[in-house]
Amino acid sequence: LEPFSTPENPRLTFCLGSFIHSKRHPLESTHTSTAIMSSKHRLTRSFRTLSALLYALNIVVAVHFAIKPLYLDILVGALTAITCIIMLCVAVEAPSPVVSRLEGSKFGENLFTFRGRYMADLLIALFLFAMGVWGIVMATITLVLIFGIRFLGVKQPDAFNEIFRQSDIESTGEYTLDGVDGGAA
Repeated sequence: LEPFSTPENPRLTFCLGSFIHSKRHPLESTHTSTAIMSSKHRLTRSFRTLSALLYALNIVVAVHFAIKPLYLDILVGALTAITCIIMLCVAVEAPSPVVSRLEGSKFGENLFTFRGRYMADLLIALFLFAMGVWGIVMATITLVLIFGIRFLGVKQPDAFNEIFRQSDIESTGEYTLDGVDGGAA
């Protein structure tokens, strides 16, 4: 007796027979969504890793600049390093106590959105431009990365939404000016 060759269920025999004779592995998925999801996760992981590396290098440049015994150099370098440390915590979403404290505050909550990160990176880049050759190099790379992430948002919105949270303004979708709302008075 063959369990799949019964005349009562010829459809099962056909389906199993065509599956057995196919060249695919039995555990291989027939859908491309798993491949797309894995490439999306690889892309977001790559941007998070690049961001973490960039913030770490920005910290090194800022501390090197702050070592000079001039008041403004110490102040600008220390503020830039502190901002980079906060953004490093936001990018890697660790350590948990720092992230939960940032999420609890109104200012910190905005850092997890694209708009908040863009503003923080722009501020970091402006300070880095004042830190000599290495500062200029790192400021340029910082701006290229943030524009690259925005380009990612245009091309792959799912990956962009995985990296950033939606702000209140972005989630409502209301980008109208006062008094101009599509013809209503």
